[in-house]
Amino acid sequence: MSDAPQSAPLLDESAALALMMSLAGASGGGGASYGSLKDGLRAAIASDPFDATVVTVLGGAFLFYVAEKGHNPKVTSYWDALVFISTCLSVGYADIFAKTPAGKAIASAVMTFGPAMSGALLEAPAGGAGGETKPPEASPELLQVQRAIVDKLDAILGELRASRVSST
Repeated sequence: MSDAPQSAPLLDESAALALMMSLAGASGGGGASYGSLKDGLRAAIASDPFDATVVTVLGGAFLFYVAEKGHNPKVTSYWDALVFISTCLSVGYADIFAKTPAGKAIASAVMTFGPAMSGALLEAPAGGAGGETKPPEASPELLQVQRAIVDKLDAILGELRASRVSST
């Protein structure tokens, strides 16, 4: 064991609980609400999934390194943290495990959102290359099937109306 003094974790259990409670109970009263945080996160990821994933991996690795250095013998460099965080986006294959509460919180967030982000990594940014959002064009076959369904529903509705009129 080292004789060097260990610093306190960046986020202890009571602070983590207080953070979760404030997020769960947040409303629009002066601070950011939980809904606006969710909407902001979704918009940031949808606007450019590639950039969002790169920032999550590089930024998450930095935060994980800061949280774990000196507390986790497997995290001795930024590169160790980068390997851990990048594997959290998929299969989680690494021999590194979070030891500190802050490291566990970071890892949990990346493991929760990372797979969806990495799945969307190569999708085009929202709005396409020109920033304009166009609805996808339906194939003629799909339009024909939809027209047949609408015609059938109209026929059923006509029969129901006719049966109601004849029963009164």
